[in-house]
Amino acid sequence: MKFILKDKEKKDKGFVLFYQRLSYRRRFIRALWGIPFMLLMYGVIYQLEVFTETQLQVVAVVFVLTVLFDAGYNYYRWKKQEQAV
Repeated sequence: MKFILKDKEKKDKGFVLFYQRLSYRRRFIRALWGIPFMLLMYGVIYQLEVFTETQLQVVAVVFVLTVLFDAGYNYYRWKKQEQAV
């Protein structure tokens, strides 16, 4: 889908199923909406007691770094795009 939607106009309003069709502002918002789901998923993993404490800490760090990187990158690209216009 990435290559098919590469040169299409990005949407900033309304529902869009495909991530690649979103503007960077909307991608940033979607990344922020992912935080509660990440916390819920971590809570389920914690309750299942499949991992040791050290492994749970690694999972938590990976979750946080993933969300921070995704949100930070999309925020950076959004602001860069605003300056270009």
